Amino acid sequence: MTVIEELKAEHQAVLLTIRILEQITSKLENGQAIDSRHLDQILEFLQIFVDKCHHGKEEKVLFPAMEEVGIQVEGGPLGVMLYEHEQGRSFVQGLKIGVEGYRVGKVDAIAQIVENAQKYSRLLVAHIDKENDVLYVMAERVLSAEKMADIAKAFIRIEELEIGPNKHEEFHATLHALKDIYLA
Repeated sequence: MTVIEELKAEHQAVLLTIRILEQITSKLENGQAIDSRHLDQILEFLQIFVDKCHHGKEEKVLFPAMEEVGIQVEGGPLGVMLYEHEQGRSFVQGLKIGVEGYRVGKVDAIAQIVENAQKYSRLLVAHIDKENDVLYVMAERVLSAEKMADIAKAFIRIEELEIGPNKHEEFHATLHALKDIYLA
């Protein structure tokens, strides 16, 4: 699997998580109780897998490699992606505060969960389309095979350091369990 195929595969996991999160927020809006452990699992996935691992690969390795060969950060596609990563982190933080409030029965917690989940979902769906259809195509065009091999090695190190051994597989198992609960 190439580094671009790996990133696109990770995008599929993110999109699945968004679908699960949409079902969770729909249930919350309809007054149904949700197991707070499921919300915690979604948050952990968003904070560790999406942000530390996936965005970490892009921000620490792929984007700098693209910048080295002349792809602009300021006012360019990389700057847009970095800005959207920051927006996503803000929505995840709002979601986390909502989940903490939900756990202790705060009145506005569900509204906060729903609002941040919806904003995050809209942002990430559009963001993933831009990366898959524009940025990654650009990367494949401008980065040499040798550079891509270096990036692949760096990605392995990020996975080992940022999320730990076997955590990637654990996240996928959790996602599939949540999929069976919320998307069956």
